[in-house]
Amino acid sequence: MAIPERALPILPPPSPPMFFFGTLMDEDVLTTVLGHPVTPQALEPARLSGWRRLTIAGRTYPMLVPHATGTVDGLLAHGLDERDRSRLDFYEGPEYRVGLLPVRAADGEDVTAEVYLCLNDVIANRNEWRLGTWRLRHKRAALARIRALMAGWRD
Repeated sequence: MAIPERALPILPPPSPPMFFFGTLMDEDVLTTVLGHPVTPQALEPARLSGWRRLTIAGRTYPMLVPHATGTVDGLLAHGLDERDRSRLDFYEGPEYRVGLLPVRAADGEDVTAEVYLCLNDVIANRNEWRLGTWRLRHKRAALARIRALMAGWRD
């Protein structure tokens, strides 16, 4: 027996995964920003080609800058819901907007992912941003600031 077409629920299309390339690759930061832990299965290594990850001038966090031969390793986050995305937008603030870029997943599949891109008036310095260096030099203070910031997020 066929189900009448009008009886089928209309589901929104699934949101694309999000590509994290900076502080959100750190498990403690991501958990604090989202307000819940993320399962390891929801995250997978990925690579973005045609970009470099540089430190924003006067800041301790990165931005993406187009570069013909550049590559940026990061994480693809799957299954983020509207609340997660709202919290991510709040965390990223007015310096960033979401764009869609092609990313290569660890299994070699090319996927379109949402990526936070800086607005044109944000300036990068010449320093490559590195997660390990950030963790050693800035993570402790950054986590305290992030906790305070996210305490101000409202549904």
